[in-house]
Amino acid sequence: MDIICSRKDLFEGVQTAGRAVSSRSSLPILSHLHIRTEGDKIRLAGTDLEIGVECSVPANVQTEGALTAPAKILTEFLSTLPDGDIALSVDGSNRVSLKSGTSDYQILGLPPEDFPMLPEVAGETSFTIEQPVMRTAIERTIFAVSQDESRASLTGILLRLEDDELQLVSTDTHRLCAVECSVSESQGQTRSIIPGRAMAELHRIIQSEDGTVTVSVSPSQVLFQVNGTVLVSRLIEGQFPNYEKVIPQEFTKRIIVPTDQLQSSVRRASIVARDNANRVLLKTQDGKLIVTAESSSVGTAYEEVDVMIEGEDIEMAFSAKYLLEFLGVVGSEAIEMQLTGNLNPALMRPQDDENYRYVLMPMQIR
Repeated sequence: MDIICSRKDLFEGVQTAGRAVSSRSSLPILSHLHIRTEGDKIRLAGTDLEIGVECSVPANVQTEGALTAPAKILTEFLSTLPDGDIALSVDGSNRVSLKSGTSDYQILGLPPEDFPMLPEVAGETSFTIEQPVMRTAIERTIFAVSQDESRASLTGILLRLEDDELQLVSTDTHRLCAVECSVSESQGQTRSIIPGRAMAELHRIIQSEDGTVTVSVSPSQVLFQVNGTVLVSRLIEGQFPNYEKVIPQEFTKRIIVPTDQLQSSVRRASIVARDNANRVLLKTQDGKLIVTAESSSVGTAYEEVDVMIEGEDIEMAFSAKYLLEFLGVVGSEAIEMQLTGNLNPALMRPQDDENYRYVLMPMQIR
């Protein structure tokens, strides 16, 4: 194998594929990237056997072939080299040569045939979704994915395709996010749990404001294709909670709150709330939402926000962190809060968008 390509393109490709590389595996080959020629480009692949990423880089291919090189070493070299052409080749002993100007590095590789290539995902379920729609859906759900490895089914995002309607759902039992999206070219149906890490990597891969994401789902794996980049992930086994029972269907109180004002008020109050389990109190009174927090070691906080209220006044306590994470991605000038009691789950959503719902469990007021 003997190729020439720009340092910038190669570095971007190495960074993209390298995010799937394992840093702790006992298998040395999993710390390497696989690079092979394909027409007038090279394909770079990395995997930790749970997820895998493969992308393309344009190149002047002089001799076809394949090689592997340690992802970390390759990344460090490319990050320090000046812009310009890079010559990449490999000899019969898997020694990789990397040349740029007067710089010449020899890197010890491994046999490319030992690399576990990304599997084909020939699933009966598939669909296409606009990139901005998928990116927003991930942003609106990824923060509620559980970090508790003892409940594996909660460490991912449920991807549910049924009757040409796609839903993404996440929960850590304290809050729940549900997003409905429009898709095209859908075939089949699925109820699969995608690991949170895989969805975070997909979010990074989606850069364009146009274009589509093509998704294929098999019984054990999912494949995403974005602008020539492929992400493959294993699915999480297990049963996702019956989230529909958690979403309140009725309410007795409704509050319309300006998003920016509430976000700023809660952010300031959270400074005091840090030493009190992040608890902030929300109380309606005289057409205002009063945000308070107190701490024996810091002091007190008091904020007022003008709101629209339907129903009787109410006082509830919430985690400031959980409120701020929702307010940071809601993407609307105002939010609607639907409430039934100070210890019942609160349903929040953008005022102008019924396709995004956020269910938040309250905290004890005192």
